[in-house]
Amino acid sequence: MTLVAGDAVLALVLWDVPGILRTVTVLGYLAVAPGLACARLIRIPDGLTRFAVGVALSLALGVLVAQGMIHLHLWSPLLGIIILTVIASLVTLIELGRGALHHRRNRWMEAE
Repeated sequence: MTLVAGDAVLALVLWDVPGILRTVTVLGYLAVAPGLACARLIRIPDGLTRFAVGVALSLALGVLVAQGMIHLHLWSPLLGIIILTVIASLVTLIELGRGALHHRRNRWMEAE
């Protein structure tokens, strides 16, 4: 879901969709998706705690990306959205890879 949402947000920004739809969607995605993807790697059992940690991580990642772009003199809102989307996508791919590896290992152990 994170991969599809990231692509949708980038499409909304690149196609220059009207203001309110783009604003709500992009801010909602940036406030939740990157950190929630990272929080899933921590494997917090409680859903509300995972959501709170995800939002906090998203805000922290957003600040770190913005500070890095300012420090490198590369400030661009579009670049910031792209970087945060790439972070969320990479972490999601790591989670999917970990799940596939775990599933393969369990099938191999059952076959013995």
